[in-house]
Amino acid sequence: MSRSGPSPARTRAVEILREVFERGGRATPLLAARSGGLSPEDHDLLRRIVLGVLRQRSALDAELAAASRIPWGKLAPPLREILEVALYQIRHLDRVPDYAAVDQAVRHARRSGGEGAAKLVNAILRNVLRSGSREPALDPHGEEGPSALALRYSHPEFVVRRWIERFGRQAALAVLEADNAASGVDLLVNPRRTDRAQLSAALAAEGIETEASELTPLGITVRSGNALASPLFRKGHFSIQDAAGQALPLLLPAGETLVDLAAAPGGKSFAAVSLGRARRSIALDRSPARLERLLETRKRLGLFEVLPAAGDVLAPPLTPRTCARVLFDAPCSGTGTLRKNPEVRYRVTPEAIERLSAAQENGLASAGELLAPGGFLLYSTCSLEAEENERVVSRVLARDPGLEVAPIEAPSELSRFVSGPLFRVLPDASRDGFTAHLLRRRA
Repeated sequence: MSRSGPSPARTRAVEILREVFERGGRATPLLAARSGGLSPEDHDLLRRIVLGVLRQRSALDAELAAASRIPWGKLAPPLREILEVALYQIRHLDRVPDYAAVDQAVRHARRSGGEGAAKLVNAILRNVLRSGSREPALDPHGEEGPSALALRYSHPEFVVRRWIERFGRQAALAVLEADNAASGVDLLVNPRRTDRAQLSAALAAEGIETEASELTPLGITVRSGNALASPLFRKGHFSIQDAAGQALPLLLPAGETLVDLAAAPGGKSFAAVSLGRARRSIALDRSPARLERLLETRKRLGLFEVLPAAGDVLAPPLTPRTCARVLFDAPCSGTGTLRKNPEVRYRVTPEAIERLSAAQENGLASAGELLAPGGFLLYSTCSLEAEENERVVSRVLARDPGLEVAPIEAPSELSRFVSGPLFRVLPDASRDGFTAHLLRRRA
């Protein structure tokens, strides 16, 4: 067996996973920061491994624990992550032969912990291969309980239970499947520089495979390749933004000026101006660092109609009852984004959701105070939980009798997700989940 080191993609995958689990890092920014210098093939491999391990971790760990003579919790990092990376390749990546995944893991363990660590990793993975066990087929009679589904799909059991209760078993299973499916990176085309067809063709010429979004006319999803490394990104031809997030401004009636609360790094403001839903957008945020990023993006895109402003949602530096259009995309649990942000599933708790719900209620009530008579307020989250959506809206309407729900008149491509004042997209293999309500101040 070769004594050379493991491949850069696998080494960086283990480093990113340790950062996520030990220091609370977020996978997507870490991938962007640590993919420099990799070939397009290694960039794609790194992304698939990191996100794949995070999506499948509970099931991977259960199989590895059964094959280890040492209790799983007693294995020192980074051996756990090295084993998870190897088993994910064995079980889910057809392009990587089993022997290659084992060989890379053994090399990595030897470099990290010496010959003893290499022998231990080799023994565990050989036991896995000898067992031949793979994930069992889903029970066709629908008798698997929430605990079994939580292990199979690496989701918190309380989330699985509430989704089955709220959406029904079939819809909940579809969301669980979608959360564990491979995801692309969504781009928002900058119409000041190009259009969707031209950008897709230009990226294809660089070997970056894309497809048009079904949600917005300026959305593109990258299926393979590193769009951030493209010179077109530096030239401002596009920005990075989830397709469902791009769609939010389309749910508001078009207006002159949009006030975008908790806005930085500015995705919804840039989308609103690009899609013609507002001539200008005041992007309010309390974080100087995030506003600095917004300013950098504004300069790169040349969209100077987005006007950054420092201020807190709970005390916005704006005159009450004067704003015709307000968007409040609230900080939330993110349970609609477990496909692209899979680490969230290991951090969300019922207690955290309740705390967020209270903060969201105060934020929405403050946003409502800005509305002029006849003005519209879109409240949105990337959460599927009623505590952060329907219940927040209900409590704010009880606090402020001047507010009422208003029907959403969405473009045809979004109309199937609309029910009166409610917009809800459940995750599938091509999009994340979002929820939004449209409110209006009585004239």
